[in-house]
Amino acid sequence: MVAEGDNRSTNLLAAETASLEEQLQGWGEVMLMADKVLRWERAWFPPAIICVVSLVFLIIYYLDPSVLSGVSCFVMFLYLADYLVPIVAPRIFGSNKWTTEQQQKFHDICSNLVKTRRRTVGWWKCLFTLKEEKPKIISWFCYLSRVERM
Repeated sequence: MVAEGDNRSTNLLAAETASLEEQLQGWGEVMLMADKVLRWERAWFPPAIICVVSLVFLIIYYLDPSVLSGVSCFVMFLYLADYLVPIVAPRIFGSNKWTTEQQQKFHDICSNLVKTRRRTVGWWKCLFTLKEEKPKIISWFCYLSRVERM
């Protein structure tokens, strides 16, 4: 009985991972490079991350956009990236060099993304269940977080 539930969960995880891999296929090379950067595989990656983040915040500070302008520019940037990355990435990275090792790494990244999404949704549901069943506990946590901020 327990093994059947584990098998069903494993099959569902594999199906979700395969679906995500299919949806993100055009982003494969970019995701592999982002994974290398976030894992700090080279010594110059941390300073580069700091420089990019600082530059983004400096541009936001300098332009001082309103909330509406900032959100609309961010969404426009996301749409442009979603359109252009699958077109430009194969020309930059050379998709004909896609190896089984890269495919396995891409599969691992997608699997970790699916697991993270599942955990987040699980915690979110748990929080709302706790809020419905025991609202005083949630109020107590909110009170404590306000007291710590003071």
